Amino acid sequence: MKRVKTDLKRVVAILAFVFGTVPNFVWAEDLLLPEWKVEVNSEDSEAKKVTTRLAGYTYSLANDTISDTWSIAKSPLDWRLKGWLTAAFVAGGTAGLIYGVDQRVRDQALSSSTFRDFGEDIRWLGTGPGLAALTGGFAMAGWLMDRPKELETARLLVEASLVGAAFTSVGKYTFGRARPRTNRGPRDFDPFSGNASMPSGETTSAFIMAGVVTSQYPQWYVQLTAYSLAAAVGAGRIALDAHWTSDVFISAALGIAVSKAVVYFNRKRAEERKKLEASGSTKRVYRKHYFAVSPRSFRWTIVF
Repeated sequence: MKRVKTDLKRVVAILAFVFGTVPNFVWAEDLLLPEWKVEVNSEDSEAKKVTTRLAGYTYSLANDTISDTWSIAKSPLDWRLKGWLTAAFVAGGTAGLIYGVDQRVRDQALSSSTFRDFGEDIRWLGTGPGLAALTGGFAMAGWLMDRPKELETARLLVEASLVGAAFTSVGKYTFGRARPRTNRGPRDFDPFSGNASMPSGETTSAFIMAGVVTSQYPQWYVQLTAYSLAAAVGAGRIALDAHWTSDVFISAALGIAVSKAVVYFNRKRAEERKKLEASGSTKRVYRKHYFAVSPRSFRWTIVF
């Protein structure tokens, strides 16, 4: 009976985490922080102009990141049938892998030195260097060739990665799942213990990058390449005995959900801005208040 209760707690924890990270794509929520309307003085030096624009860009990115993280976290409150079915599928699939697949896959993975070498070779794609290379590539292409779409893609990659890191950290701390290499078995969960197997940060990162890129460039060959590389990163984490198969599965779902939600929220805000600009309205987009800073003034505006 005690074992059954423990297993039920694990399933409930998985359900709670999944239900908190599958977004509802109906509502693009208000930004939580006031908007900084950057004003660049024509008399300023070029260095000061660049610094001011960079500060405004950084603040806007932080505002979007915080607000979209909150929107995703509370999205279950607005779920409809599709959202619940998706979450149930992910939670059920994760539980099924824990009880029926994880140990067998690990045993097979440990028997292959070639598979382990593959894990070492592919790992960098899901870490900081991989994200920096991809984001930097898009940013450089957008800047050098004056292509707004590439610049937007770089920004979305940064925001989605930050949001994903937040949910990954919460999940690791909440589940407290032991890594395979500790030899405690796939059912060892000790919440808030510091164990950090579920979810996989590198797999989540890889699928976030794939999700953002395929949202911006939906061609079939881009999707095939992006998701194949992301899946390879996940397989590599299994090869290195760092994660269970179920860790990789739930991380892939998390990465896709976060990336698609971030892209969706940003596009909705962009659409609303265009509508307001076309109508000549001075109303702010999804904001109740905003402020403007210049060398000579500070202004805070409340919009009712």
